[in-house]
Amino acid sequence: MSLLEQLKQVDESLLAEFASPESLQADTVEQRLAERARLLQLLMDTEMLDAEQVSELIERSRLLTQQAEQSRTVLAEKLASLQKGRRSVRAYGDVKKN
Repeated sequence: MSLLEQLKQVDESLLAEFASPESLQADTVEQRLAERARLLQLLMDTEMLDAEQVSELIERSRLLTQQAEQSRTVLAEKLASLQKGRRSVRAYGDVKKN
């Protein structure tokens, strides 16, 4: 399997991970991002990319960045909701004690 095919496979798995933010596994994403960085570095070192391949890589990188940002937003909103719920429970407990 060529470096480009390996990179495409890693990108597709990352996109699948980002598609369901609630089930993201930090270790898995970290490993795949490290693998992606390694493959990109190997591709740059070989300098065997044509303009079309570079454009495709840039587009996939943009898509991954967008998906990661959307996942971050969803998870941040979920965290805020959980924290709000905890504060509400704590406030209810304080009122009930008094």
